[in-house]
Amino acid sequence: MKIMNLARLAPFVLLVVTGIQSTPEAAARAQTTEHPVQRRTLEILGYGYQLPVQIAAVRHFQAEHWMRDLEIDVKNISGRPIFEVDLALFFPDDRDSANNVYGVNLSYGRPELMDPGRRPLPDDKPIGPAETVVLKVDDRLASGYEQHLLSGIVDESASRRVRIAVMAVNFGDGTGFINGGVPYPAHGNTRTRERYMRVPVD
Repeated sequence: MKIMNLARLAPFVLLVVTGIQSTPEAAARAQTTEHPVQRRTLEILGYGYQLPVQIAAVRHFQAEHWMRDLEIDVKNISGRPIFEVDLALFFPDDRDSANNVYGVNLSYGRPELMDPGRRPLPDDKPIGPAETVVLKVDDRLASGYEQHLLSGIVDESASRRVRIAVMAVNFGDGTGFINGGVPYPAHGNTRTRERYMRVPVD
């Protein structure tokens, strides 16, 4: 089963550290601008379903090294334990030569549990009802994206519009959400039109 169907959002490139070497000239271009730097904005994808998790807070979103410092508080607003949550953070204005969108993932729980049909093991600790966990970008992915911007391949302004989608939620009982917030198992054709909603940030 293919869980991360990001084709519904746009083709997606998961960043890894690839040894990009930045030059002083590229670094200067990334740090110098003729206009005041615009603030970064964050939007969340909504499919019209009531998701069991809520973004409760976003910290360090406007910092210089924002991706490595970023903290997203995710709260369980359901009445059930949640064993896995996967978020996709992506940049609709930052695309490669094949028009794939750059982005990274933030997750809680074992990667295998991205499939809500997979059951937890005794050692898997759930997020209890009303509990909050702090999600961060993996250091290697954060460093890879910083190097990508410093390379001069794309202007830093391409990272200013940020979107996020809840890609998977696993309740541990064979149910959950997949593919950007679609209930699993499917419950008929109840999907509404997706839209992006602004998320307040610090």
